Amino acid sequence: MTGKLLLLLLPVCFCTYAADDLIRYVNPWIGTGAGAPDYNLGNAAGDTPPGAVAPFGMVFWSPDTTTLAGGYRYSHSAIQGFSLTHFSGRGISCYQDIPILPLSGPLSVSPGTHWGDYSAIFSHGNERVSPGYYSVTFDSGVTTELTATTRTGFGRFSFPPGSSGSLLINVGGSANGNRDAGTGVELVTSNEVIGSAVSGNCGGWFTYKIYFALQFDRPLADFGTWNGDAVNPHVTVARGATTGMYLRFDTTEFRTVQVRVGLSFVSSANAEINLCNENPAWDFDSVRKQVQSVWNDRLNAVQVEGGTDTQKTVFYTALYHSFIHPSTFSDSNGEYLGFDGKIHSAGNYTQYHNFPTWDMYRSLMPLLAILASEAGSMMQSLVNDALEDPSGGLPRWEHANTNSGGMAGDGPDAVIAGVYAFGTRDFDAAAALAAMDKGASQVGTTSAGQLVRPGLADYLQLGYVSTAYSGSASLTLEYATDDFSIAQFAKALGDQARYRSYLKRAQNWRLLFHDGYIVPRNPDGSFASITPEDCCNDFIEGSPAQYVWMVPFNLSGLFDAMGGTGAAVARLDQHFQQFNAGPGSAYAFIGNEPELKTPWCYDFAGAPWRTQEVVRGILLQQFTNSPGGLPGNDDGGVLSSWAVFAAIGIYPQIPGVGGFAVGSPLFPRVTLHLANGNVIRISAPEASGERPYVVSLTLNGQDHNSPWISWPDVAAGADLGFTLSDTPNIAWGTARDAAGPSFDSAAPN
Repeated sequence: MTGKLLLLLLPVCFCTYAADDLIRYVNPWIGTGAGAPDYNLGNAAGDTPPGAVAPFGMVFWSPDTTTLAGGYRYSHSAIQGFSLTHFSGRGISCYQDIPILPLSGPLSVSPGTHWGDYSAIFSHGNERVSPGYYSVTFDSGVTTELTATTRTGFGRFSFPPGSSGSLLINVGGSANGNRDAGTGVELVTSNEVIGSAVSGNCGGWFTYKIYFALQFDRPLADFGTWNGDAVNPHVTVARGATTGMYLRFDTTEFRTVQVRVGLSFVSSANAEINLCNENPAWDFDSVRKQVQSVWNDRLNAVQVEGGTDTQKTVFYTALYHSFIHPSTFSDSNGEYLGFDGKIHSAGNYTQYHNFPTWDMYRSLMPLLAILASEAGSMMQSLVNDALEDPSGGLPRWEHANTNSGGMAGDGPDAVIAGVYAFGTRDFDAAAALAAMDKGASQVGTTSAGQLVRPGLADYLQLGYVSTAYSGSASLTLEYATDDFSIAQFAKALGDQARYRSYLKRAQNWRLLFHDGYIVPRNPDGSFASITPEDCCNDFIEGSPAQYVWMVPFNLSGLFDAMGGTGAAVARLDQHFQQFNAGPGSAYAFIGNEPELKTPWCYDFAGAPWRTQEVVRGILLQQFTNSPGGLPGNDDGGVLSSWAVFAAIGIYPQIPGVGGFAVGSPLFPRVTLHLANGNVIRISAPEASGERPYVVSLTLNGQDHNSPWISWPDVAAGADLGFTLSDTPNIAWGTARDAAGPSFDSAAPN
């Protein structure tokens, strides 16, 4: 292939302000080790791969030491390959398609059945990582360098003197195994290999097919394929679940081999087009420089001043992790594979995938709505998924062109409504509302064959999901939040009937509130027997003590049901005696998404100084500059986005509502460059790790005595001025009318 397009096609943030060198503060090792006990949820590590990826990139070329989630564990000492796709932070095995491994020495046994025999020993002292770049030198002397554009990867492999250099391309090496049909590889020219891999089952029963086109800059000295146990020299084609190809080069004099690889979910021809359009030249250093420049621009969306280098490293690594997903799905020519199995054209937007909506509505998508211009295309992608699906439902956990059905709830409702509430308008909102309404009101609506709302018949008839369904209490709370999000979205679009109907339905949480907790109910209406620490049949990855706080849109009503704000604060104080106690506990479990909003509940209970204290304690104790620096698996950047908000002192507490609960900034100065072109400046001269308490706050020079800031008050740009102390101010923001909004009925709010 030849190409004339010299500019690499990366998602570019066109900065109109001075960009600092911020990639130096990113530590991709954070999240690659165990930061918490494994509570039988696969959440001990952050599961964040350390390899090369562009913002929202299709290609994530990263080393694999394991097929466990994320593919890399800092405690391991052998690399099994460098695969081209990863999901950052997913708590289960996923992707890791088409691992490529450089080899100095002979091919002794078939990699199809003995891939582990070729694992390469390494030490961390010989690794180098930064956004968009990864390198390692094996103990054998082989050096691998990786970089990426949005849809392509670029590898540079250097072999030691006196050795022959080989590349092993394991098309049957996906983390969850491969299917015979559709998996295979072919040498099509003297310098190009194409192929595809079919795999799936990342948290649900589904399949995907991914295509690649790989080109190399050196003539071949030898080649062959493998299929299972058989190695077949000079054979150009191999098909099947355990196939691959070896390429051997004469590296006696010229010891470096360069490889460019394009991916596509449509065809190998489109993978070639992606290569041609994004990565046409053999200039590794130029590609590396450009992707790192793009990353630097992304990180400059939030500029912090002051603080320690460690605090900046934790912060900017969290921001980096927040810009990895969702992932680009359409090709550079606009084509993508729809939920109907047909090829569609994205036109003037980009189609995205990798949406863990159960996780991302809580903090990640509000952050991207504020900072990333791509948020509209991301929402249009979900709308397209519904429009192209035969049943018309929105996907709960979307991979490729399918819905894995992972986790619970109807998260796209909260995702879309939240992004809209923070000002993103460039998507088909009317079609989004229609799809939301269908999934929430028509029993049997599916997305890629998965029910949009399991237990919906119960929910519509009884007002709750009964214990006939696994996770019943969690489902009821999720659906209540989803219904509230639909209500707010409908109201914003002028649909008063749907607004009133769904806001009323959102109060269904009350039907499960019993003896101070959310208690599952049986089909006959009787309450189940529980203890506060019960886990995890009716409460998904959590306990009644943890889920009782999950009514973020009506905290005033929840506190009244508990006996008042004093009782609620006392319970919160008891709850936060531990920050990350796991799912079967009466204490907090901040390493999993259902608890991310709980520390901010104090703001609504007349004790904002406790939000300031607890959030700061979690941030400094649970998020650290170390491989174990995340309190759980990152789920596409969700925990990381929480840390970003916690460090700047504001948090999107209410799904579907544009506004922030107030904490306190960790840094003396924060500048947010919003996606809409405006700027929010946060000043806190006394800020430090030891000064979390708000003495006073001003908004555009005027006293602001509420721990709630409305998005319309800052969307056009704003100046926030914090005065902070190491002593709690138990008077600021505590007036009953100072708390943020609660939504308790269909009356206007």
